[in-house]
Amino acid sequence: MSLKRFVIDITPLKQSRAFRFAYMARTASVLVTGMMLVAASIHLYDLTKSSVAVAFLSVAMSAPMVIALLIGGVLSDRMDRRKLMMWSRSVYVISVLMFLINSLFANPSITVIYVAAMIGGAASGISVPAMMSATPALVGRENLAAAAALSGLSLQLGGVLGPLLAGALIAGPGLVACYSIVLVGVLLTPFLLSALPPLPPQAKPGAAAPNNRVHHAFIEGFRYMLTTPLLRCLLLIDLGAVVFATPLALLPEWGDKVLGQGAEVTGALYAAPAIGAAITALSSGWIRGLERPGLTIISAVLVWGLSVVALSFSTHLYPSMVALAIMGSADTISKMLRMTLVQRHTPDHLLGRMSALWMTQSSMGTALGNLQMGAVSRWFSPSTALLIGGAACSACAGLFALRRNALKSTSSS
Repeated sequence: MSLKRFVIDITPLKQSRAFRFAYMARTASVLVTGMMLVAASIHLYDLTKSSVAVAFLSVAMSAPMVIALLIGGVLSDRMDRRKLMMWSRSVYVISVLMFLINSLFANPSITVIYVAAMIGGAASGISVPAMMSATPALVGRENLAAAAALSGLSLQLGGVLGPLLAGALIAGPGLVACYSIVLVGVLLTPFLLSALPPLPPQAKPGAAAPNNRVHHAFIEGFRYMLTTPLLRCLLLIDLGAVVFATPLALLPEWGDKVLGQGAEVTGALYAAPAIGAAITALSSGWIRGLERPGLTIISAVLVWGLSVVALSFSTHLYPSMVALAIMGSADTISKMLRMTLVQRHTPDHLLGRMSALWMTQSSMGTALGNLQMGAVSRWFSPSTALLIGGAACSACAGLFALRRNALKSTSSS
């Protein structure tokens, strides 16, 4: 069997100058976002000693993000997607400045941390649908699987380096230094996006002028998702996984109380899922010829749940990191396949709204998952929360396996 079959396909980077700039912007964005999330989580835990408080950070980001995603999805199907990305990433600077300035005070405000997270979540909610819906125009639909793998790689490399850098900086120079580097990266992103060509959405052939009411446009996209079994199932299986088995809010407590370590180890725990995901993305060439992606998605969700169960029994750093790395690998396989299928089976004039719906369920699911993990951890213990969540995720995969015909149409992709 040829080794080339497993090497990541970089055709979009070689063929599209615009995609190269978009890719650099995305990589810079996910790197500094990963740093900021870990920094804010560690800062909150140091101030409150509460995993529930850390979980509410995810809620603070996700609540405005959901609203912004719905608006951003509609705008992405009506406006130049390049302008939307540049504008929203510029607004993101405000969020980082608030985190940075707040960290300079002797008694930092917890409220400011949550408000800054809300602004950052709203800005991301506008930019993400624009980037996702612009991808087919940048690379062509024949290269969507390769683009999804490359996007997954940038996401995970940022997820590896971001938490590790954040942990090292907080343990060394301190929180202010960490936020300062994040600010530099956030300022760089709009300049990279300015190199993209105009990216107006393609109107549906023969369609009348779009209804100017945002909620009508959103309902049109939501109806398309509900009446397309493949897209509906892809959204639901991911929602089940992230609600039941998202352990990120527990990692500061896991590093502190279970492993008995500090910020640097907590940064390593946050990086572990991205390490597994990055290795998987680098060896993702096999996705190109996959004949049964639906079954592969179900299997990945099952492995995700089992890895969280394994984490619940771990009391040492390296086994914990291995379990988290396996979780990240499984999540990436599922994410790459779902992203490819959503983009491939959605017409361009609906791509913004479908991208927004996909990210809305992911954002809401992650927030709910962190919240339920934090709550169960407080009622019982971190290990019990992980055990229950991982088992529920595995059961979710089992239910979809029994109804795998719902994903049968993915075999043609």
